[in-house]
Amino acid sequence: MKNTKKLLSTALCAALCTAMLAGCGDSKNNGNNSAAGGDNSQSGSLTINYLSSRNTTSEAVMLALQDVADNYAKENPDLDFSYEVESITDRASYLQKLKILASSNELPEWFESDPDTFFASLVENDQVYNMGDLYDELGVSDKFFNIAKEYVKLPGSDEIYLTAWQANAEYFFYNKDLFAQAGITEVPKTMDELLDTCKALKDAGITPITTLGSDWPVLRYFAMIPFRQSGNDYLEKACAGTESWGTELGIENAAYMQELAQYFQTGFSSGDTDTMEDLFVGNKAAMLYDGTWVLPKLIDESTGDLRSDFSYFTMPTYKDNDTTGASDYFANCGIGMAIRKDAMTQEMKDYMKYVFDNYADITLNDYKQLPSIQPSSTEGLPAVYQDILEDVTNVNTFAKCWDVVIDSASLETLHKSSTELLIGEMTPQEWADSLDKAVAANNK
Repeated sequence: MKNTKKLLSTALCAALCTAMLAGCGDSKNNGNNSAAGGDNSQSGSLTINYLSSRNTTSEAVMLALQDVADNYAKENPDLDFSYEVESITDRASYLQKLKILASSNELPEWFESDPDTFFASLVENDQVYNMGDLYDELGVSDKFFNIAKEYVKLPGSDEIYLTAWQANAEYFFYNKDLFAQAGITEVPKTMDELLDTCKALKDAGITPITTLGSDWPVLRYFAMIPFRQSGNDYLEKACAGTESWGTELGIENAAYMQELAQYFQTGFSSGDTDTMEDLFVGNKAAMLYDGTWVLPKLIDESTGDLRSDFSYFTMPTYKDNDTTGASDYFANCGIGMAIRKDAMTQEMKDYMKYVFDNYADITLNDYKQLPSIQPSSTEGLPAVYQDILEDVTNVNTFAKCWDVVIDSASLETLHKSSTELLIGEMTPQEWADSLDKAVAANNK
């Protein structure tokens, strides 16, 4: 019996189906170079239990993957196929469950992880299938954007054990009307100009920046000056414990962050990403630093393109002696998906080939999300998607995410100390000392 379970309420499921039928293109109805269908339909059995940290009811990745599963089931009536998702969107709770399952040798067929120290231990214990080998076997490696293969590699390794579902670039999205109200005629090109822009906005009674202090968004700001000055060198050495977080660059950066924090929205240290994004979408804040996964919220439905009052710019430079340039910034792929090693049967390989052949077009055309796999065509896409796809293709050095590179045991200290620094409860030196202490304790 086939089971392609959606974790949606009946009413929401019906609403989504209605919306998809009204607005979808051909990609949902016609497989692209399918590994199944017609005379090539599969038999046997395949069960996929997917432990995900994503929201199954709203995130484009999960909606597209569900469509792929539904299509595969329809095209393979003789296959006993089950695809079920367990979604735990709270990151701490998700990681806790994943670690419990791993320690008891009960990992599901699919699960998600960053290429962090915990995932490295799963690879070392031979619990995860080598996805790079799978790409080569199926002949799909060239389908992926380069960033989608580079981003998921473990530090110091050239092997791929995670599949990325997204190819993201990150930008400062800004409200042109609010900039105009504050008399701002040009976007900031340097980090000092960013402070000047924020001051002008605040003086005009406008909230300059909406962010989230309790999770990854605010850490992107922490990363900008060190990345401009040293690439990923400062981050990697500090996380490895070979250099202090309190180098001259580290203290200078922490002091800058304390100055920038006065321009964040009231209550930035709590809340969630939806609240952060909604402040910008609702014209309550002038700037939002976010990834291209937010694009569906910023699109004018009548044109399919970016709202006329919105635009964007990339990470500003810092000083003349920067080691990275304007084409170097955050480009990433979100959390990756791993497959338990003993779950890689021939039936799983057949299904993965089907996914790799069909996922990109569904994600891009039906859900307006940039996929990790190159779409079959970009003709007819709105200008913003065309431009960002070009950016993703051409990005040079990409900034690494602090919350991914730091060991998972020290991540809580990073979040806590960074928040305390920003609200004035820690000095830059105390911030650095707390991180040095955590890294030293957890890297033993």
